[in-house]
Amino acid sequence: MPYLILALGVALGLYALYRFFLSATVHQIKAFFLAAVIVVLSLALFVMAITGRLPAALALIVAIVPFAIQLWKIIKAAGRTAAEADMPGSGNDNPLTREEAFEILGLTDGASEDDIKAAYKKLMKKFHPDQEGSDWMAAKLNQARDLLLEDKNR
Repeated sequence: MPYLILALGVALGLYALYRFFLSATVHQIKAFFLAAVIVVLSLALFVMAITGRLPAALALIVAIVPFAIQLWKIIKAAGRTAAEADMPGSGNDNPLTREEAFEILGLTDGASEDDIKAAYKKLMKKFHPDQEGSDWMAAKLNQARDLLLEDKNR
């Protein structure tokens, strides 16, 4: 009977995780994995303390910490460099063409100023960084709108 209850609990837990991952944002998933790692390490240290192996585990942790810190710095720097390379204004991006601007906003070449503003507003609501969108996409939308509105005002 206890094994049946344990199996049912594991199945419910896995289903809950499945439902969580379906609707979670990237930030929520990162936070979940960080919390899971902390819980697993805490449980491992607790078990080692109970079984009398805690001094060996603490020595191993102290030996690994400098390598982990260095690896963390490398990963952060690589992520920052990749993000900066893709950001507008970083020197690596080419200016938008009119065709690209129309494609970004989902419009055709004969769109009016009101159509441009409406498409921009609709997409910005969806991709704004405050709505879990990306800074890069918001910047591209701004570039496309500005380019097309400048052409209309000439």
